[in-house]
Amino acid sequence: MKFTRSAARLVLAVTLVFCASALLADQSCCVKAKAKGKECDHECCIKAHKEHKLCAKCQKDTSNCCDKAIAQGKECSHPCCKQAAKEHKICEKCNKPEEKKEP
Repeated sequence: MKFTRSAARLVLAVTLVFCASALLADQSCCVKAKAKGKECDHECCIKAHKEHKLCAKCQKDTSNCCDKAIAQGKECSHPCCKQAAKEHKICEKCNKPEEKKEP
C-alpha cells in the first residue's frame, strides 16, 4: 500500500514538472527570471539591456510588453502583468506560451 502511494506521488510530481516546463516553453528567459524575482543571467541579455535593447537571440517576440519593460530597466505597466508579478507568475495574457503543434 505504501509503495502504491509513493509511486502515485512520484508520477504526479514528474507530471507537474513536465507540464510547468511546457507552459514556459516559448516565454523569454528574462520574463521567466523576472517571475522568479531574479534578473536574467545570459550574457547576451545583459549586454542588450545595458543598451536598453531587446536581446535578438532570446527575445524573438518584439511586441512583448514585459520584455520591452525589462530592456528599459522598468516594470511592465499592464495591470495583468503587475498582478502576475505579485504572485511570482508570468502573465499568460501578454506572454503566451508556445502552442503545441499536432503532427
